[in-house]
Amino acid sequence: MKWINTYINLLNKTNIIRVPVNISINKTEEKEIIEISLIYNNVEYIGVGSEWLWEDAFTDLQRKLPKDVKLLCCMTCRYGNMCPFGNEPRELYCTKNIKVNNKNQLAELFNKNKINQDNKVYCDYYCNDYEEQDTNNYTYNDYLYYLNRREEKWMRNQKTKKSILKK
Repeated sequence: MKWINTYINLLNKTNIIRVPVNISINKTEEKEIIEISLIYNNVEYIGVGSEWLWEDAFTDLQRKLPKDVKLLCCMTCRYGNMCPFGNEPRELYCTKNIKVNNKNQLAELFNKNKINQDNKVYCDYYCNDYEEQDTNNYTYNDYLYYLNRREEKWMRNQKTKKSILKK
């Protein structure tokens, strides 16, 4: 098991709070599991990723945090893109000065060296150019997709629970 101790920013209503984060990477013969844990208001929150690892872990963590608290980091930023040719753990590429419209364009920018090691950031990093991911801007990073998918799944589970309780 590998441990990474770092920090992450949270937005609580109007305040940005920097909190310590522990990231564990556990590799077995069958699979790899990422756990991201932090303490907020004396409560420990743990996000677990095992399908798409980093995106899963961050979306799981976001879902578990109070509704008025948001993760502020490159993984949740509209400029935090993965490399279409593969990434190292925690690695993203910042495209804050480059308009990206699709995966093919992003790949071409990498091929032409317009996006390179100078753009490399870690998924837990934060800068003042942060902009939240949204569906109106393309980001080659599935954080928002998984966050929405988890929300839809949670809503379906709540409806199922209510219908079972009514019976």
